[in-house]
Amino acid sequence: MRTGSEESSEAKTRGVDVEAHSTEVTLEVPPPVAEPVAAPFSQYGQENWKIRRRRLPWTIGKYVTLEAMQAVILCILLVSVLYCAMVTFQTIRSGIQFAFIWPFLIKTFAYPLFFSLPLALLAGVTLTYGRMSADLEVAAIRCHGASHLQMLGPVMVLALACGGLGYYLNGWVIPEIHFEKNNLQQYIIRQLESLGSGVNRTILLPEGSGSLFVGQYDGTDLQRVQIDMHRELQSTFIPQVRGQLPQQLPETVTLLALEGRIEISPDQRGVNLHLKGVDILVPEHISGTRSGTDSFIQKFSISESITIPLSFQGRRRKLKDLPASGLNGRIDELEKRIAIDPGKPELGKELRLALGERHRRNAFTLSGLTFPLLGAALCFMASFSSRLVPFFMSTIIVLVTFYPLLMVGEYLARSTDTSPVLALAIPNAALLLITALFLQRAVRR
Repeated sequence: MRTGSEESSEAKTRGVDVEAHSTEVTLEVPPPVAEPVAAPFSQYGQENWKIRRRRLPWTIGKYVTLEAMQAVILCILLVSVLYCAMVTFQTIRSGIQFAFIWPFLIKTFAYPLFFSLPLALLAGVTLTYGRMSADLEVAAIRCHGASHLQMLGPVMVLALACGGLGYYLNGWVIPEIHFEKNNLQQYIIRQLESLGSGVNRTILLPEGSGSLFVGQYDGTDLQRVQIDMHRELQSTFIPQVRGQLPQQLPETVTLLALEGRIEISPDQRGVNLHLKGVDILVPEHISGTRSGTDSFIQKFSISESITIPLSFQGRRRKLKDLPASGLNGRIDELEKRIAIDPGKPELGKELRLALGERHRRNAFTLSGLTFPLLGAALCFMASFSSRLVPFFMSTIIVLVTFYPLLMVGEYLARSTDTSPVLALAIPNAALLLITALFLQRAVRR
C-alpha cells in the first residue's frame, strides 16, 4: 500500500524521459598489478630477476684491508726474524763477532722478502676471508648485492701496494744484500784490526781458505795457532815448503804453530800471517785392512818461519748481485755486442741468462698479486667451517704449482730456445687460470 507522497512523486515523473534528463557517474578502478619481487640472489636456478649491484661500502673495504694487513705484517715479521736469526748463528759460528757484523744483519732482515711477501699476502687474505666465510660475513655482504669482484677490491689494493714494494725490493735492495752477504772481507779486516786479547778464539779466513783457531792472543800476536786449510789456502804457502811435504796432499790439512803474528796490508786488501814452530798434519788413508779402511796422520815439522799471504780480493758482481738499472744496462750492452758480432754463441747464452734473471725477478713481483687472488677465490668458492682450511689448501696449491713451474721456466729460459718472457710467465699464468676457475665456480653457486 503506497502513501500519498509516493503517488504524487510517481505522477510527476510519469510520461517524462528520466534517462534523458539524468547524469550517471561511474568510477572504474583498475585492479592492482603485483610488481616483480627483486631478490639479491637465487639458490634454485637462473630466474629472470634483475639484481641491483650496490657499491661496496668503504667501511667494509677498510675492515677487510686492515684485518688482512695485520696477518701480512705478522707473517713477514715471523719469516724475517727466523731468517735473520739463522744468518746470525751461521755468521757468528764461522768466526765473525756480532759487534762487527750487526749492521749487515739488520740488512738481512729484508732479504727473505722476495719470497715471504707473496706468501704473507696469501696467508693474510686466506685467514681474513676464511674467517669471514666461516662467520657468514661473506654471505651477508653478498645478500646486500655486492659481487665477488667488488669483494676482491680490497685484495687488489693491498696486492698492488705490496707489488710496488716487491718490485723495488727485488730490483735494488735484495741484489745489494745478496752481494754483501757473499763479500764479507771488510768485516773480517775490521775484526782482525781489533782483536783485543783473550783465549780460544776462531777467526774466519777468506772464503774457501779455512779457519784460524787461536789458543791465546794479544792484539796481532798469536799463540798456539791451528789452521784447517783447504786447497785454495794450501796453494799460498806450499811453494815455500814444497820439498818437505809429500807430492799428493788431501783436500784438507791441518797446520799447527807455536807462535804467529798478523800483519794487515796497507791497502786493506790482504793479510800476511807469520808463523813460527810449524807442524803440518797430513791424514793418510790405507785400504785393504781388516776393518776395510784405516787412516793415520803424518806429521811434518818445519824449523824456519813461514809466511802465509791471505788475499781478500773483492768479489765480482754476478747477475743476481746487479740492481735493476745495472742488469738492464748489461742486457743492452750484450744486445749491442751481439748485433756487431752475431757469431759468438757465448754472448747469446749470457744474454739469455741476463734476461732470465730479469724475468725471474718480475715473476716474484707478480706473485704478490696472483697469490692473494688465488686465496680469495678459494674462500669464495666453498664455505669452510674453519679459517685454517683455506690457508693450508691455498699454500699447498702454491707450493705444488708456482715453485715447480718456476724451476721449469728457469731451465727453459737458460737451456732452450724458449723466450725467457714466456718461460717465466708460466707460474703466474697457471695461478691466474686456477683463480679464474675458482671464481667461475663461486659465481655459479
